[in-house]
Amino acid sequence: MTVKESPDSTSSATAAHAEARIDWSHGRIIGFSLPTPVEGAFDVVQLLLDGQCVNTAVANLSVFELAKDLSGLRLPARENSAFELRIPQECLLPSHLGTAPLQLEVRTSRGVSFFKHVLQGPHELMRLTLGTPADLLFDVQFKHLSAGYVHGVVKDKLGTGVRPSLQVKLNEHAPDPLPIYEQSADGRVHFFSVPLKADRLKEGLNHLHVVSATGQPMASYPVHIGNQVIGEADRRIASLEAEVAFLKHMVLNQNNEALPARLAFMKSEIIAICSDMLSLQRVNLERESAATSSSTLPTSATRAASR
Repeated sequence: MTVKESPDSTSSATAAHAEARIDWSHGRIIGFSLPTPVEGAFDVVQLLLDGQCVNTAVANLSVFELAKDLSGLRLPARENSAFELRIPQECLLPSHLGTAPLQLEVRTSRGVSFFKHVLQGPHELMRLTLGTPADLLFDVQFKHLSAGYVHGVVKDKLGTGVRPSLQVKLNEHAPDPLPIYEQSADGRVHFFSVPLKADRLKEGLNHLHVVSATGQPMASYPVHIGNQVIGEADRRIASLEAEVAFLKHMVLNQNNEALPARLAFMKSEIIAICSDMLSLQRVNLERESAATSSSTLPTSATRAASR
């Protein structure tokens, strides 16, 4: 006679053979899973995001290598039965970056679920994502140039709490780590100050670039060296043109597996830049109109006097 396991006994058996937890410090899901039967090879666990499988891993890591991060879980019967999982960035969709909670789940190779967690927004999702583009996480803004230093801020868009690891380079010279000297109380705004090295400057227009660790462009700031005086409007136009050039570079150089959600964020940035450029264009047109009117006034006055 065949004895069927009750739901309670199945749950207990699963708990005894597989467990998992989220390691927020390293941005990963870790745990162990024993194969069924235990005498078999290694189990293959599945990571699901809102019911869709986004990653798999063979549970063949040593539990002793992850012992510190696995603290709180029971010790499995086999040493090489641990695993670690992260969400690949190419599996994300624009809808995943909304405010709705997302269901995270880990299952055994037999489809038995042994771990579930509700992600409370994009800030938790990005903490567990592998290879997240820096432009999805951070927004770089230059503020002003003072005493040979360019000052600015890096804003944490989603509030992930991840400290930005960015680089800065002047013109085409090798990049250096972006020097961040302070952050806001909530950790969402990071302040930086970049010294302009004289040996890297050239006569005329220079560009200070902030890039990600992989070389992805984040922002650019123009610096003019010489006797030419650039007005505030001209400086803003040059800065906007540099930002547009970077955005074009990002769009034209994306691979086929680029994250679709990146385009959703870029739309708002492009719209803001276009709005600023239109405002500057309106100012220039008003100046030209005022200059044209003032140049015609003397002619009209002369004609009136001759009559």
